[in-house]
Amino acid sequence: MMHFMKNLTLNIASDHRGFVLKTLLVTRLREQGHMVHDFGPADDASCDAGDFAQRVAADLRAHPDRKGILICGSGQAMTMTANRFSHIRAALCLNTTMARLARAHNDANILVLGAHITGQEVALDCLDAFLTTDFLGGRYADRCAKLTAMGGL
Repeated sequence: MMHFMKNLTLNIASDHRGFVLKTLLVTRLREQGHMVHDFGPADDASCDAGDFAQRVAADLRAHPDRKGILICGSGQAMTMTANRFSHIRAALCLNTTMARLARAHNDANILVLGAHITGQEVALDCLDAFLTTDFLGGRYADRCAKLTAMGGL
C-alpha cells in the first residue's frame, strides 16, 4: 500500500563512490520537507563504506522510527555491513519494484543503492517508492520476527 509521503526523519550516508548520488538525494529529501541526518562523508575522498553503514545502523537502534539510506558503488558493502545488525533490514534495490516490495513484504528500514549500478532518476524513483510504501504486516511480520531472532550485533 502506498501513502502520501509525510515529513520523515531520515539517516543517510555513503562512501566516496556514492557521494554524488547522496548529495542529490539529500537535496530531494530536504525539498520534500524531510529532516535529514547526513552521516557522511563530507566529500568524495576515499573512505570505507562499512564505517558509514555502522553509523547509520547505530543511530537507527536509538531511533527505530527513522529510516535510512545507504549508497556505495555497487550497494553490496553497505548492505552486507548494515545487515550485521539485528535491528536492521537493509535492502539493496535496483528498481522501484524492489524498493516497494522491500518495504511492503520485509519492512526494510534501510534503502541501499549502488551509485554505479542505478542511474540517478531510477535512484530517485526507488527513494520515493521506499518512502511511500507501508509494511503489510500479517504473515510478513512473522518473517521479520524470524530475521530479528537470528541475531546479530
